[in-house]
Amino acid sequence: MTTQTDNPIRRVFRYGDKTFPDPGPEYTAEQVLQHLRQFLPELGHAKTEEKTLDDGTLEITFSKQVTRKGSL
Repeated sequence: MTTQTDNPIRRVFRYGDKTFPDPGPEYTAEQVLQHLRQFLPELGHAKTEEKTLDDGTLEITFSKQVTRKGSL
């Protein structure tokens, strides 16, 4: 069985105009997002989108989700 750590995919994380390097294949996109929330609290309810670039890099984009106070 092949795991992601056997042949890691190159990833890049984006939020707005900022780009963050991949901390390592052992971290999921959700774990990276949790870490970034410490420094960017506006990512508290962020939406995650993934797309594969032409060079095979996985681009993971975090975007702020607009919510109303008191909404579910």
